[in-house]
Amino acid sequence: MSPEWLLHEGELVASSLVFSHTEQLDRLRASCPAALDAALVAGDPALDRMLASIPLRRTYRDAFGVQDGQHLIFVSSTWGPDSLYGTTPTLIQRLRSELPLDDYTLSVALHPNTWSAHSPWQIHRWLDACARAGVIVAPPEEGWRAALIAADLVVGDHGSVTFYAGALGKPVLLANSAGHTVDPASAVGRFVAAADHVEASALLPQVKHAIARGQSPEQREAAALATSAPLKSFALLREEFYRLLALPEPDSPALTPAVPVLHATPRSPAAQAVEVTLTYEPGVLHATARRFAAELAAQGCPPPQGAHLVVSSDEPDQDMLQLADIVVHEGPGDAKAWITDTLSALPGAMLASMPVDDTTWLVGTRDVGLLSFTAPGPHGRTCASVVLSWLISGHSLHAFPQHVELHTGTTRSSGSPIACTYLSATA
Repeated sequence: MSPEWLLHEGELVASSLVFSHTEQLDRLRASCPAALDAALVAGDPALDRMLASIPLRRTYRDAFGVQDGQHLIFVSSTWGPDSLYGTTPTLIQRLRSELPLDDYTLSVALHPNTWSAHSPWQIHRWLDACARAGVIVAPPEEGWRAALIAADLVVGDHGSVTFYAGALGKPVLLANSAGHTVDPASAVGRFVAAADHVEASALLPQVKHAIARGQSPEQREAAALATSAPLKSFALLREEFYRLLALPEPDSPALTPAVPVLHATPRSPAAQAVEVTLTYEPGVLHATARRFAAELAAQGCPPPQGAHLVVSSDEPDQDMLQLADIVVHEGPGDAKAWITDTLSALPGAMLASMPVDDTTWLVGTRDVGLLSFTAPGPHGRTCASVVLSWLISGHSLHAFPQHVELHTGTTRSSGSPIACTYLSATA
């Protein structure tokens, strides 16, 4: 807002200068008072569209595949070498690797300039491992607004999307502030200065703390400078446009369109590291499973200590299949034959698992036998992890309990425990 950008030979170039908040008039008055007569405070249409869409937040969360009790973490990066992706590109991988799959959904949006500069092919190639690990990659033009509305936490940088997150009341963690690129006296500069930063240590405790804490008073104060005309920008801007055109304004009201819904359910990672904790009481085995994306191990994001590797039959990485402790096939069919052939072909695997039909899963070993799980619901593939943990604890397969109550993140089988039946190897 300096004179060299607004004036030509001492004359104001623009017919109208639109600002989102009255505080910007104070800075304009200090930097270029000659431009004040053309200044108009008309709010922010992009922010107003998100504010108008908040009542539909559940719709946006459902479109991202967020389950009840889950958190959506949205990673936003502006463009250039000082951006989040320019300085810490592995942060997305670390977040997906360290946050349990059943508790956290992850989405990322890179600035359209990044897509334009490097090409969509290159961006998809860079983010391919993340996408296969379950990260939702928002398209360049649209999707970031839907993600902001649905998000529980935004991890960002000094870009405008991070500031919009603050204006929507979202907790924010900064991966990179690049404070030298923004005016410290501006609303964005003040918000960046007040935000917490991501530390190099374990990410899960930081994410939990940021969500539980919410915004600090300093962040809320800075974020309030986003607009001084909430939900009024479309009316104010239309009035100004027609004034400049010297035309009568339509009688119909200026509408604020809702943000498009982005249908982008995350992929289930083909390779998962699974931790299981068992508690046994007569007749019922209580199992708590935590699942993590194991796709990113090759990118320097190792799975948790003590976790075993579960790999689906559609895993494109042959090395993962060879390293698998458990191999899972999601489609129903002749499960017993498939388990036998798969364990024979992959000598490193301890168990294999596959559904017989919509209500029954089989988990099998090489020689000892099989277990049949009835009505496991969404826990089908996780039943094999419970069996492996039972065997590693020193118990025998034929002594496996007849009922399992399984907890995975926000989902549990409580109220209708999974029934289990032992089948001998020759059955």
